[in-house]
Amino acid sequence: MIKKGFRRYIAIVALISIGMSLLVHFNSVLEIFDAGNNRFRGNFRYENIDHVMGEIIVTFFVALCTFLINYYIINPLDGFKKAGLKKIIISIAVTLASVYLLSDLFFALKSLINQTVNPNKFVLLYFFRDSFMAAVVLICIYIIKGFYEKQAVLIENEKLIRENLQSQYQSLKNQVSPHFLFNSLTALKELIDDDPVNAREYVSHLSQVLRYTLRSNENQTVSLYDEIESVKSYIFLIKMRFGSNLKIDFRINEVYYKHRLPPMVIQTLLENAVKHNEISRRNPLNITLMTSERDSLIVTNALQKKVSLEPGTGIGLNNLVKQYELLCGEEVRISNSENEFRVEVPLLKSTGNENHNS
Repeated sequence: MIKKGFRRYIAIVALISIGMSLLVHFNSVLEIFDAGNNRFRGNFRYENIDHVMGEIIVTFFVALCTFLINYYIINPLDGFKKAGLKKIIISIAVTLASVYLLSDLFFALKSLINQTVNPNKFVLLYFFRDSFMAAVVLICIYIIKGFYEKQAVLIENEKLIRENLQSQYQSLKNQVSPHFLFNSLTALKELIDDDPVNAREYVSHLSQVLRYTLRSNENQTVSLYDEIESVKSYIFLIKMRFGSNLKIDFRINEVYYKHRLPPMVIQTLLENAVKHNEISRRNPLNITLMTSERDSLIVTNALQKKVSLEPGTGIGLNNLVKQYELLCGEEVRISNSENEFRVEVPLLKSTGNENHNS
């Protein structure tokens, strides 16, 4: 089967060959339409339409064959492989030889078929004609080659950019686990001292969260349904610390369950709220998670800043913003009013191939 690129090349050079043939024999074409004007005759015999069409067809095939020969020498469609000086010299030599030889061959065959001989043949004019054809073929070949080389450079740059973004994105995802683990182990240490009995159940839920974290690192996105299911174990962990002083209200429309988002988003936002706000019997913290008609997930909490912050890596929310930038170029909207902190993250539409376990 002929490759698509080669078919496109044939179509392009065929059009160029037609244009070149008409240009080379333009004077003869004019003479057909103005046979009574001696200026178009000169020292040549009168041109008729059959003779002119024959010469145009012969010139077309000479040009087309020369283009095909150069295809196998230069390989102009391979933009990733540059033509060396040796190939360029070979191409020029073969093109000149091909044009002169093929031109003489095809025109000789034409004369035999038509049984006509032109005694007034102007050899020098034909030499210039063939030289002009060779020059046009070479120029067009290297224009095509240059175009594909430029396209190859653009493709290579896009590939490098994509690989770089993928590397950055994976690096950001890998930072989530140590960030979460640092805070969880700190909480577990406190729980072991205060409530050894419930510490075992805490470890069980912690293992589920870590299992989800490790599994989610294999994917760029997870469904909102899976994210909500996994975050329930995380909510258990933080409620063990704060009890009824922490209230989390879910207002999630099931329509958005198949929408997708980077893994650990909800956990990161909950963790951020817990880390930066006072949670006590006097100041309980209310966190609300809800979906909006703008295909987004909104997390809000009352703003009650701590006097001193918990230790941490400081990458949570910034990490999330960068993940969205690298993944889809979408913006994470963060607003901070006098009484409320609000984060709105985009929900990406499902392609329809994902399921709740992906």
